[in-house]
Amino acid sequence: MYCYLYDEFIQENKRFERELLKIENRLTDLGIAGKVSRLALFRNAQEMIRDEIGRGVSTVVVLGNDETVRKVIDVVADSDAVLGIIPVGPNNELARMMGIPEGVEACEVLSARRVEKIDIGIVNGRRFLTKVSMPHFHAEMTCEDTFRVTAVARQANLEIRNLANLSNPRDGRFEAVITAAVKNGWGFFGRTSMKESVFPLTSMAIRSDKPISLFVDGEEMISTRFDIGIEPLVLKVITGKERVF
Repeated sequence: MYCYLYDEFIQENKRFERELLKIENRLTDLGIAGKVSRLALFRNAQEMIRDEIGRGVSTVVVLGNDETVRKVIDVVADSDAVLGIIPVGPNNELARMMGIPEGVEACEVLSARRVEKIDIGIVNGRRFLTKVSMPHFHAEMTCEDTFRVTAVARQANLEIRNLANLSNPRDGRFEAVITAAVKNGWGFFGRTSMKESVFPLTSMAIRSDKPISLFVDGEEMISTRFDIGIEPLVLKVITGKERVF
């Protein structure tokens, strides 16, 4: 049983009307039409989906973008439901990495129903799918309670990758990647290049004397303490042949 969750922005913008009509007709042709739930300003997406799953929905399909997906990640991951995506509008990097084309073509992927289980990252109790980033990284990083890393370069960035670049979101680990400016050679004529250090981990902690910013799937969090971990294979997603993992 399918439930289709329409984000608010595609309901309000008339330029999506024709595309939505094509999608709805194609879903009917494929025999996978289902109940439509519409997000609104004063409706809690997680409560809506939790109620539908309680009524027997086994597949939650988001019509929207990356932000729409993030609204339902927690409740879908905590259930036995499968997540599907029909990308509509801008900012659909998640769908691209899962091999899902935009608009009506995504219906074919949904119908083929190739289900994969993937890991979810967690930072200070908040889940993320793609990555956490920290520009201008100068804090202390403790890796799996065994060793510590501190960036001493003037220019350093930190990324914690789950479903991003070449990272594998099914291996029960995330990758902490520090990119730092390193000077090659001596004196005035030495050249600076960016070097990467990659740490495959299951847990890490970041500590700072002053509040610092992390961007969790693009959204900012500010704190002096960040605890990061991984939940292995907790989210079931429908993917396409062109997925990146």
